[in-house]
Amino acid sequence: MAYKIKEVADLAGVSVRTLHHYDEIGLLVPDSVNQAGYRTYTDHELERLQQILFFREIGFSLKEIKDIMDHPEFDRKQALKAHQELLIEKKRRLDSIIATVNKTI
Repeated sequence: MAYKIKEVADLAGVSVRTLHHYDEIGLLVPDSVNQAGYRTYTDHELERLQQILFFREIGFSLKEIKDIMDHPEFDRKQALKAHQELLIEKKRRLDSIIATVNKTI
């Protein structure tokens, strides 16, 4: 299925400008760009964007993300498992902070 850039931006919760920037730096290249300059994305690019957003959430720079994802040995499933572990740990830390705040209140 093909998605227009605005649809992708809305689905992912990012701006169209962000997607343009990702294209400019070669991080997320659309499946096609027509003669009028309209970008379209497929499910493949949406999966890549999801992975990019996971890396961003845990603090990686765009350059680091590009280097990791473009590496020939990059394993998406392994990366998702690592993201899951890091996010669970982040959740634990936040739960602890919230409990401390509640106790203090």
